[in-house]
Amino acid sequence: MNLSLRLKALQQYSDDAAIEIWDIGCDHGLLGLSFVYQPNVQHIHLVDPSALVVDSLFKKDLDSYITREDLKVTIHHSLGQAIKLTSSIHSIFIAGMGGQEIKSIVENLIPQMTFKDRLIISPHRNILELRTYLSHSKLRLITEQVVFEDGQFYQILVLSLVEDYPKVHAYGDLIWNTETGESYRKHQIHHFKTHRSGQSEAYVLYLISLYSRN
Repeated sequence: MNLSLRLKALQQYSDDAAIEIWDIGCDHGLLGLSFVYQPNVQHIHLVDPSALVVDSLFKKDLDSYITREDLKVTIHHSLGQAIKLTSSIHSIFIAGMGGQEIKSIVENLIPQMTFKDRLIISPHRNILELRTYLSHSKLRLITEQVVFEDGQFYQILVLSLVEDYPKVHAYGDLIWNTETGESYRKHQIHHFKTHRSGQSEAYVLYLISLYSRN
């Protein structure tokens, strides 16, 4: 299965112990279905609120993807905000949505998650607002990355309830430590310096300070 650079980056962060994969806002379902050959994975959940997406998934020849009798795939025509997790070990993916929508989905998921679960998110807008929320939530940061694909930068945050991990930094921490991260830092300064909000101004000052720190 051919995955884009961003989907490959997301895929790598699944917990090897995960028994169930949740691909929320799955669209074509490629990310979720990429786990069919993972021996520990017993159930893949593909979730999308679009009737057209769900209809397309039902028409897809899933048998061409699924060659294991012990693997189950469930397609949910549902909002992520309405998802009810099962009592298992989960890797949960939420990508391709705005930060506000992801925030509302995460608010639904946190009370259902356990310390064994892992949440991997990749917002495409309202990132500052989402990160600010996460920095005050119970979730902790396992790692984070920025990916550049088709002229766009994408943040990926890997989260857990395990308190041994650090809190999420509102402006990002690890994402700036690579060549792609440096390009992203310059891009964000250029983009946010025209904004007039106090949060945007503080973000730009933080990004500038990273250069002097290096």
